[in-house]
Amino acid sequence: MTGGNENYSPTGSVSSRRSSRGSPALSLQEKIDLNLFVFPLEKKYRCPICESVLRYPVQFEECGHRVCSSCFPELARLEPRCPVDQTPINKDAVSCTELAYVDKAFNNEILALDVKCKNSEELGCKWEGEFQHYQEHVNVNCEYREILCQNDCGAKFQKRFLQKHLDRDCPKKIIACPYCDDRHMREDKKAHLAEECTKLPLPCPNKCDKTLEIPRDEMDKHIEEDCPKTKMRCEFEAIGCTHRCSREKLPKHYKNNMVEHVKSIFSKISQEHERLEKNERMLTENVDRIKQLDKRVGDLEKIANSQLIWRIEDYTRKLKEAKAGNSDTLFSPTFTTSKHGYRLCASVCLNGDGKGKGTHMSVFISVLRGAFDALLKWPFDYRVTFYLLDQDDDHTHRKHIKFTIKPNPCPENEPFLGRPKLEKNASFGGAKFAKHEEIETRNYLKDDTIFLKIAIECDGLSEP
Repeated sequence: MTGGNENYSPTGSVSSRRSSRGSPALSLQEKIDLNLFVFPLEKKYRCPICESVLRYPVQFEECGHRVCSSCFPELARLEPRCPVDQTPINKDAVSCTELAYVDKAFNNEILALDVKCKNSEELGCKWEGEFQHYQEHVNVNCEYREILCQNDCGAKFQKRFLQKHLDRDCPKKIIACPYCDDRHMREDKKAHLAEECTKLPLPCPNKCDKTLEIPRDEMDKHIEEDCPKTKMRCEFEAIGCTHRCSREKLPKHYKNNMVEHVKSIFSKISQEHERLEKNERMLTENVDRIKQLDKRVGDLEKIANSQLIWRIEDYTRKLKEAKAGNSDTLFSPTFTTSKHGYRLCASVCLNGDGKGKGTHMSVFISVLRGAFDALLKWPFDYRVTFYLLDQDDDHTHRKHIKFTIKPNPCPENEPFLGRPKLEKNASFGGAKFAKHEEIETRNYLKDDTIFLKIAIECDGLSEP
């Protein structure tokens, strides 16, 4: 077999799908209507097997006839004979594992034949050109080929109408609002203008000026502050005038009703004067009552926010004993949150406990068994605040050390917060309440005495 340097694989595919003239050619499987050739296609350019134009033609050495590269494998599987004159084909050449060569020169001759666009008759495309440019024209350049909208709107039309479709019809094209900076799809334009566009010019709803157009976001200001047709209430409505009219007519109303407005003002002033005198008398009568109530509220606050102030004397000796391990914990007198409330006891480790051992004073509180426990709410969950009181002579300079703990009434804390089953629950508090060095500064320690205050924020609602 003769030909150029393009080769054919045993499966029937050609190694290069581009012609030697540099333009994309039709695929081996694609067929072309022979009527598209400008001049009647000569027999030598037709494949005797598929009867279509030869595609990458392979020439037989014995007889010189040619077949398509895509038709050659089928011929090779049968008794190898030329389909034109039945000339036997060399079996050795057919069965050879070497590649079969395409007749490159003849292929270029076919690619140079003149063809017209397949859209010429029905759609009117006037293109004519060489066969080698046919596929590029039909699939890429033809203005009469049908395409889908690039915006996925579903529309199908000839390529030449693409710009017209995008400019006028495509509902998915992104367009800019002519009034504001918003960008949206064409199909959303109506909704944008109807509801969203803040700069859309609108006529005044009061029809104050038929030529006036106001941006939507300025309409409220126009109606409330500028529009002469807006209905307004008289400024003297508070003193009894019920007149209503448009903004432009208000000045006339004020001018014509000046006397009536003055009389109304005088009447209103007289009424307010009488009311003021009455309120002054009531205020004087209530001053003493407020003082009495204030005292009662203070007494109630002491019950609701019950507290203990614990005086600890001989601090230096007791701290020394604590450091020596002779007396680790001091216990306060017991106290209650109210007459029938929770019974509590505070404790202090002057040399610290746990993480505060040796560096801090630690403070704790315990819930004790009380006579009225059956009537109280359990577990105990009220905020407890410890204070180391500053004893500075000047009250305005005092700076107490403060630590607050809010109990967490979870099942794990039942031994600390639950209703006492023994005489006393386990203690909870702060291991690092106050540093030893800090206690000896300012006036927390005075006359070898310190004062600890323990306040319980019990609102009394859960107590009998």
